[in-house]
Amino acid sequence: MDLSGLNAPQREAVMTTEGPLLVLAGAGSGKTRVIIHRLAWLMQKKKVPARSILAVTFTNKAASEMRERAVQLAGPQAKKVSLQTFHAFGADVMREHATKLGFPKKFAIADMGDQISIIKRAMRERNVDDREFDSRKVLSIISRAKNSRTEPQPKPEGQGDDYDLVAHLVYPLYQLALKAQGAVDFDDLLLLPARLFEKRPDVKKEYTDRFQYLMVDEYQDTNTAQLELLVHLAGDKKNVCVVGDDDQCIYSWRGAEVKNILDFEKHFPGGKEVRLEQNYRSSSVILDAANAVIAKNPERKDKKMWTDQLGGAVIQSVACPDENEEARWVAFNVRKAMGNGLSADDIAILYRTNGQARPIEEALREQGVFYEVIGGQEFFDKREVKDVIAYFKAIANPLDQMSLLRIVNVPARGIGDVTLERLSTFAQENDKPLWDVLKAAADVPDLPRGAAEKVGEFCDLMERYRAEFAKGHLGHTTRKLLEEIDFAAAARASTNSPTAAARKVQAVEELIRSLETFETKEGARARLMNYLHRLSLDTREEEEEPDRKGSVTLMTLHSAKGLEWKHVFLIGLEEDLLPHSGMQGEPPNPEEERRLAYVGITRARERLVLTRAANRVKRGKVLPRTPSRFLSDLPEALVEVIDLVGDTMPIVPEQKVAFFAGLKEKFKAQKPP
Repeated sequence: MDLSGLNAPQREAVMTTEGPLLVLAGAGSGKTRVIIHRLAWLMQKKKVPARSILAVTFTNKAASEMRERAVQLAGPQAKKVSLQTFHAFGADVMREHATKLGFPKKFAIADMGDQISIIKRAMRERNVDDREFDSRKVLSIISRAKNSRTEPQPKPEGQGDDYDLVAHLVYPLYQLALKAQGAVDFDDLLLLPARLFEKRPDVKKEYTDRFQYLMVDEYQDTNTAQLELLVHLAGDKKNVCVVGDDDQCIYSWRGAEVKNILDFEKHFPGGKEVRLEQNYRSSSVILDAANAVIAKNPERKDKKMWTDQLGGAVIQSVACPDENEEARWVAFNVRKAMGNGLSADDIAILYRTNGQARPIEEALREQGVFYEVIGGQEFFDKREVKDVIAYFKAIANPLDQMSLLRIVNVPARGIGDVTLERLSTFAQENDKPLWDVLKAAADVPDLPRGAAEKVGEFCDLMERYRAEFAKGHLGHTTRKLLEEIDFAAAARASTNSPTAAARKVQAVEELIRSLETFETKEGARARLMNYLHRLSLDTREEEEEPDRKGSVTLMTLHSAKGLEWKHVFLIGLEEDLLPHSGMQGEPPNPEEERRLAYVGITRARERLVLTRAANRVKRGKVLPRTPSRFLSDLPEALVEVIDLVGDTMPIVPEQKVAFFAGLKEKFKAQKPP
């Protein structure tokens, strides 16, 4: 096998196959190339059967791309490598062994909407006002606790806030509700397999015997539960290779533990460390700036990225009077770059928070620049799509109370809120599943006249289609169901806009096509519950990426990780913004904010522009802003400072034009019509 295209550390990482191995792969260092070559080396040179290799990463897209590249390099045998996400692997384990943990074989995976509904109900049962406490924040606290292998606990007086207590109160009810519905949540897909391996050494041995070699991509993003699962799978051989970069650990808010990579030797003693420090993406100017910023972090693996692309354009640091002038300056210079021949696809505007995008959008529209904002409404959050998925869930799992309540009167079939409230109360008071109560609605007292008959018709519909879906032909059966209930007409009737109505029908059609694609891929193994599992994993694990050609990309720094552009504008370099003072009540995390700045800087290949505002409007007040500490970390020789705030105007004439154009627009707006 030819490794001549790899540099020396890359070759060392590929050829070190036995025992624990930590590959510290800096930004743009070709880590995916190393992973693919290592997979091929194991199969071709070490003669390891493909089915004995487990490679895990964090998105299905990354796993799919790795599989394609592995097949190109190692041949068809690479298709048999278990290359998937941690959660998909956990779901596979659960599908084989769910009953050993007291769950039904056909368990459901609760989506975010299901979880929020359960949390709200649990809060009401604990007499907690769900208008005063954000149910999503409560769920986030529960999720982080589970990923840390703990339960939510109230913090000592003077620490934390009431949310910790609320999470502690609702957690037992949340878990009980999931179990009652035969469901697990996303975090359980990690916790339950680890618990299974602890309780059943025979099951653990089944997996450690099968998977002789383990590989983990983006190891810096792992949480405590994922680490524990990995330790179990490593067994006695400990042939585990992890690839990651502690300097790019930016997801602590969703459980990632940077100490997992910093303490690798503690968890896997006797391991080897290989550092990939040659960057193939950015100019030396950009890399030197990034190195200067990240070097200030106290807890990190010492490394310094370098490149043979010496020199490069200096970094511009631009101070603007306010956020609107910042937006106008950026938009003007985006258009200027495009006028000089740069494609819109090669330009990105990155920011710390979604709220920073609005002025940029307005300014780009003024300049006639097409753009794409990453992070709008997700496809699977659309009401009509969620309704169809709720039908799928209720058909696949009759215990799914949330889905039943969502669609029992969708489209409207004469089953009102009074009926549903009395049915739900009866089920709760008699400790019965809602589905059983619906089937025996005639026995429930005080229902409105004719309601029991309507509920009976709904139950007949569900049972008929439960039998139909069991035969297969998922796409065809879905179309038949939606036609029978006239779902499209109801979707159109929910809006007065013909365009919006067409979008609703199109969204449902896209969902059916996704089901049909799944069916084609899985063949005879296609089952509705398996499709729902895949859907839950895909929608929770995927990071949205740009897909519209000819558009400038607008996205948050968190979303930008793993991507790159020729020209990057990183805006809002101010204290309390980057670094941020703490999101949604979370305490500041200056080390992670520094890593976030490092990630933003290293997205740029050729040109980097850093902007800030001297003033921003917050809650109607103009507040002065302090320049980010990260700006003072940059070597002076690498930076051109452009001050649009003081008396000295920028040297470049076009920049003066941009500034005065903004003032002219303000004067126009003030003139009477």
